[in-house]
Amino acid sequence: MRIRKFSVLMLLLLVIFSAPVSAAEVLSLNQALKIAEEENLDLEMAEIEYQKAEINQKNLELQNKYNFTEVNKLEINKSYLSTEKRYQDTRARIIKSIIQQYTNLWLTEKQIEAQSLTTEAEERLYNEMQARYELSQISRLDLLDQSNTFNEAQNNLENLKNNYQQSLLEFKTALNLKDQELKIKELPAPEIWNITEAEAVKKGLENSNDLKIAQLDYKLAEKEYAKKIIDASDSEQKIAGLDLKSAELALEKAEEELKNSISKAHLKLKQAEKNIDLQKNNLERAESQFSQVQRQFELGSVNKTTVIQYQASLVNSEYQFKNSYLNYYLAKEELADLLNMEPGVTINAVN
Repeated sequence: MRIRKFSVLMLLLLVIFSAPVSAAEVLSLNQALKIAEEENLDLEMAEIEYQKAEINQKNLELQNKYNFTEVNKLEINKSYLSTEKRYQDTRARIIKSIIQQYTNLWLTEKQIEAQSLTTEAEERLYNEMQARYELSQISRLDLLDQSNTFNEAQNNLENLKNNYQQSLLEFKTALNLKDQELKIKELPAPEIWNITEAEAVKKGLENSNDLKIAQLDYKLAEKEYAKKIIDASDSEQKIAGLDLKSAELALEKAEEELKNSISKAHLKLKQAEKNIDLQKNNLERAESQFSQVQRQFELGSVNKTTVIQYQASLVNSEYQFKNSYLNYYLAKEELADLLNMEPGVTINAVN
C-alpha cells in the first residue's frame, strides 16, 4: 500500500529544493491528500495494524488447514473485516480532516483579506470623525463609538491571523511537514457528483463492511443454533434461538440505518450543490455592486471609504462562495464513505 511513498517524497523534495530558498511551496488539495496518505502518523499506525491482521489471517488459515470448519472461516473473516473497517474508518477520518483543514486555511486567508479591508475602512472613518470632532461637528461619544469599532476590527484581524498560524501549524503537523513553508492554492470548483439516491443505496448495501460484519454475525448465530439443536439442553437451545433472532434483528437494523444514513447524506450533497449556485449568484451581485461603486468613486460621487467597504463586502461574498465548495467537498466524502469508496476519491484530479 505504501510502495509509492519513496517516489512521492522524492517528487516533493525535488519541488521544494529546486525552488528559491525564500519561496513557499504551493500545495494543492490533491497534493495534500497524497502526502497525508504517505506521511500521517495515525494512518501509518492504522496500516500497521491492518497488515498484522492480514498476516494473522494467513497464519490462522495455515494452522487450520486440515481442521478448518465453516465456523472458523466465518470468525476469521469477521475479525479481518473488523480490522479492515477500523483501518478504512481511520483513513476516511484523516482524509476528511485534511480536506477540512486545507479549505479552512484558504477560507481564513479570505477572512483576513476581508477583515483587513474592513479595518482599513474603520480606520478611515475614525480619522474622518476625529477631524469632524475637532471642528465640533460630532460629540466625543460619537468619536469614542467609532474608536471602539476600529479597535474591535483590529482585534478581530489579529485574532484571525493568530488562528491562521495555529491552523497552519496543525495542518503541517498532520502532513509531517512542520519545517516546510507552505502556501495554499486557490480552491477549484468541485466536480458535481451526479449519483441518484437509489444508486447510492444500492452501492452502499453491496459494499458496506458494517453490513458484511452483521451478516457474518447472523451466519455464526445460525451455525451455533444448528449445533445446539443437535446435542444441547432445552434451555441452551432456547438461548441459541434467541441469539439467532437477535442477530437477525441486528442485521435488519444495520440495513435500515445504512439506508437512512445514505439517504440523509445524499440529501445533504444535493443541498450543498444548490448552495453553490446560491452563493455564486450572491457573489455576482456583490461584484456588480462593487463595480458600480468604483465607477461612482471615479466620478467623485462617493469617497474612498465607501469603496473599501464594498470591496470588503465583495471579499466576504467570495468567502461564502468558497465555503460552499468546502461543504460540497465534505458532503461528497461523507457519502463516499458510506458507500465504502476510497477516501479522497471524489476530489478532482486537477486539484
